Amino acid sequence: MHNNTRKQFNIGQVDFINCLPINLPIEFGEVSINANIINAVPSELNKKILRGEIDIAPVSSYAYLTNKDKLTPIANLCIASNGPADSVLLFSQFPIEELDGAKIALSPASATSNKLLEIILKEFLNVNVICEIEKLSAMPLQLVNYPARLLIGDHALLEFSKMPRNIFIYDLGSLWKKHTGFPMVFGIWVVRKDILEKYPAEMEIISDQLRKAKEIGLTTMFDKVIKKAQGKVLISKEFYSTYFQHLSYDFTDEYKKGLEVFEEYCYKTKEAAVMCK
Repeated sequence: MHNNTRKQFNIGQVDFINCLPINLPIEFGEVSINANIINAVPSELNKKILRGEIDIAPVSSYAYLTNKDKLTPIANLCIASNGPADSVLLFSQFPIEELDGAKIALSPASATSNKLLEIILKEFLNVNVICEIEKLSAMPLQLVNYPARLLIGDHALLEFSKMPRNIFIYDLGSLWKKHTGFPMVFGIWVVRKDILEKYPAEMEIISDQLRKAKEIGLTTMFDKVIKKAQGKVLISKEFYSTYFQHLSYDFTDEYKKGLEVFEEYCYKTKEAAVMCK
């Protein structure tokens, strides 16, 4: 039987600048969602939704691909780029082709970006490295222990904003596009399958609300989105206008195809000796 007495749903939210167009209209009450909002980095949301602590969340694409039996996309929303992503960046002391045999630091915040870097290095550039997940700190970016470091989200934007510098910066969205010709889907809004089966009507309502938030965030509230972004990491309005144009939030057929290609490479690297532990 359908149960109308269920408690509020728990929705995960990534507190990154790239999610502001969806998050801010909800935060400002422009869109009302009957749910508890839980903030965490993507890697934490991955764990929480799989443990049943949250019902809906934007999770790492890699987490979705490896848990399709438990999760299904919702609201046709994603975080993707068809070229530069601007906040998934490898900072390196050396040209990327010269990192063979080096020890590099991965981000603890995202499963997808770490896997993407592995694919780019191994499959496209034939560069083998030793990878370590590094704890994020408030310290300035240092390339002492590691000749290269992957940063995502606000941490990547913060380091990128500290111009000038004498290090190499590689945008993983651009590298993926260059070598595959496809867009890169970094995250997808998903719902637990058991929740969708129990509460299809409620999930349809929440889907509509999330899509509405995205529309408002990219139009009537866009100036507020940029202002909030500048409050987090101070970069020019022009930069953020371009930044949000580079991102796509619509999980269209083109982006679904990009995700399929990423999935194929994930299987390929899984079958091979995995270099990033």
